[in-house]
Amino acid sequence: MSKKIEKYTFYTTEWQEHLSQLEEKIKESAYLPKYHLYPKTGLMNDPNGLSYFNGKYQVFYQWFPFDSFHGMKHWGHATSEDLVKFKDEGFALIPDEEYEKNGAYSGNAFEYNDELYLFYTANYKTNTGKVAKQALAIMDKKGTITKYPKNPILEGAPKGFSQELRDPFVFKRNSSFYMLLGGGRFLEGEQTGFGDIGELLLYKSTNLVDWTYQGTIDLPIDKGYMLECPSLVTIDGKDVLFLSPMGYEKETYRYQNRFSSIYLVGQLDVEKRTFALEHVDELDAGFDYYAPQSFYGKNQLPLTFGWFGCGEQVYPIDTEGWKHGLTTAQEMRLVDGKLRRFPTEEVQKQFTDKQTIRTNQLLLEYPYYHLQFELNKEQESTICFGTKDDFWQLNLDEKKEIVTIDRGHLAKKIDTEYGMKRTCEIAELANNITVDVFVDNSFIELYLNEGERVFSFRVFLESEQTTISFSKETEATWAYLK
Repeated sequence: MSKKIEKYTFYTTEWQEHLSQLEEKIKESAYLPKYHLYPKTGLMNDPNGLSYFNGKYQVFYQWFPFDSFHGMKHWGHATSEDLVKFKDEGFALIPDEEYEKNGAYSGNAFEYNDELYLFYTANYKTNTGKVAKQALAIMDKKGTITKYPKNPILEGAPKGFSQELRDPFVFKRNSSFYMLLGGGRFLEGEQTGFGDIGELLLYKSTNLVDWTYQGTIDLPIDKGYMLECPSLVTIDGKDVLFLSPMGYEKETYRYQNRFSSIYLVGQLDVEKRTFALEHVDELDAGFDYYAPQSFYGKNQLPLTFGWFGCGEQVYPIDTEGWKHGLTTAQEMRLVDGKLRRFPTEEVQKQFTDKQTIRTNQLLLEYPYYHLQFELNKEQESTICFGTKDDFWQLNLDEKKEIVTIDRGHLAKKIDTEYGMKRTCEIAELANNITVDVFVDNSFIELYLNEGERVFSFRVFLESEQTTISFSKETEATWAYLK
């Protein structure tokens, strides 16, 4: 196709030939997953509109379909009955209206009167800066999506706030509807760009289309200079709030990525606009995780997906025309007031015919497996995954009480500007730590104690065979994807 792909290109039928050709090319990639949702073409980022509606899981996502860079964001759509196998539903939102002329950005879904209300940020830029706009589309039970004719439902930001106001999350409490919006506030006068301090804004409605600003929610935490992607669920009577703050200072063992994602456990009071904080922590210690969204699945089960990526990373497959994906669907629970997330039972059931062996070395023939073993927190351990000249490793340092993932020995280097190691502290963990490694080709999720600590990260090994070398004899259980 001769027409040039510009950053703010949106889909029309004239692009279908290009997308069909790109889709065929991507099918030949050596690094495609089997049970993670990924884009059939182009770049995927934030999960959006996560919901269980009309007897199926509805998974929407940010999508630039034309190439593997961050361009004009559409909403893609997939459905699933088991959160393992996904049916591609194509485009959900195409930003072809004036009020969204620079993209359909992130938001959530809320079921109301047998329809699914899709709230999103309409990205709108001018020569003097952005104008904050929030929009609405409604999906009926036939799957037809119609944009609200009076969009945008919110326009502009309150005085003193940045126009970088986005990612609506709508929920119901005390018989009223509420919307969370992530943003930033200026400390001195009106300015353009991001604010000086991150803020979580609260709006209220009686009908889901007319919204009134209530103020900001008092969050007793570091908020960086911008808060993104708020979402909220209740687990065992506690509110769990997800936030993706920009501008966090790196700590020795936390907040090592371009942007971080955190969770807060406590109680949200929408009337007083306070959050009584009981615990706060980083959600993921890996290289490739951002913008998670929480939601209720079938039977009101608290679930989450995250973006399997972070910022504008450099991958060795960038020339292939596809990039990123979503994490597995993860069930959430609270243990001793702290959040744990672990792949759903449906995901776990995909691994059958488990085998157990006590060994120093294990050869796995295919890059789609679940491996489980234990670490003793009081003993130094090193486990290598790959081949002699191309591997990643897990290290346990018993003196510092840390676990580290090291990508420095890979043949295909990844985003080296932001370092090749990620670490988490394990001082509070029990002496015997269960390690679960879910490998889906280039997508890896590693869980300590079924989600007490999590690393999500990508690797691009050159061989399908993986030799797993333990520094000492270890009992390991593994199973391939069925």
